Amino acid sequence: MSVKNPKIINPEKRLQESVARDIKLRSLEEHTKHQAEAMAAARWEAALVQKDDKASRKRVEEQIIYDSQVAKINNTVLRKQRLELLYRTDELRFEDELNARGLAFRREKL
Repeated sequence: MSVKNPKIINPEKRLQESVARDIKLRSLEEHTKHQAEAMAAARWEAALVQKDDKASRKRVEEQIIYDSQVAKINNTVLRKQRLELLYRTDELRFEDELNARGLAFRREKL
C-alpha cells in the first residue's frame, strides 16, 4: 500500500500543527489587541497635549490683550499729564513774559 499524503499517516501531527497554528493566531490577536490599546492611549495623550497647548495659547493671547489694554490706558494717562504740564508751563512762561513787559493782567488761580 502506497500512501501519497503523509499527513494522513500521522493524524496526531496534523492535530499538533492545528493547535500550534491556533496558538499562534491567538498570540497575534492578543498582540494586535495590545497594540490597539497602546494606540488608543497614545492618541488620548496626544489629544490631551494639544488641548493643553490650545488652552495655554488662549491664556497667553488673553494676557496679551489685557496687557495691551493696560498699556493703552497708561499711555493715555501719561500723555494727558504731560500735555497738562506743558500747558501749565507755557501759561506760566507767557505770564512771566507779560509781567516783564508790564502787560500782565491779574488772574485768580484755581
